[in-house]
Amino acid sequence: MRGRALPTAVHVPASGPDAPLVVFCHGFWGHPRKFAQLFARWADAGYVVAAPAFPHTSDERPPPYLMEDVVNQPADVSFVLDELLARGLGDPSRVGVGGFSVGGATALAVALHPAFADERVRAVAAVAGALRHGEFATATVRPLPLLLVHGAEDEIVPHAESVLVYELAHEPKELVTLAGAGHDVCQDGAADAPRVGELVTAFWDRYLRH
Repeated sequence: MRGRALPTAVHVPASGPDAPLVVFCHGFWGHPRKFAQLFARWADAGYVVAAPAFPHTSDERPPPYLMEDVVNQPADVSFVLDELLARGLGDPSRVGVGGFSVGGATALAVALHPAFADERVRAVAAVAGALRHGEFATATVRPLPLLLVHGAEDEIVPHAESVLVYELAHEPKELVTLAGAGHDVCQDGAADAPRVGELVTAFWDRYLRH
């Protein structure tokens, strides 16, 4: 037993459970419920979507929240993949991981970082996120399709941190800068959320469709 509760919201598309699978990681003091519109868009586009609530960074845990626990979240994502695929949810050959803010760091680590990577991941999208946790520092990353979306005026995770990840990454890679946007660009109600949804859906379609 891992001893880490990971309640996970799962959305299955009308096309059935053998569709491409996307796991999405929420941010610090976040929760999957804050991304209902984004997940609905992906499910409508034909993806199984899974979103765990992490045990020490979600808003369901009383404060203090534990930023240092983020280093354990890549293993949480791998565990969620184990459980979903064992139940026939998602195509194991078409797995993507995405995330917002600290969840973006989690997604980047489980996709790209040599020490944390899960080789089942085929593409990664990080929104307002970067490899900013100290233990995620690395000089090399795995060659996977990468999408970075970041607000130019982000004061929580500076845009320059996505630039550093972009420069380190291999092709194919893309960095989309949202002019005038701050940190919150993809949660429900954010002005830029529809645009972010469009960008990331197109990225999944490009790299998770046979």
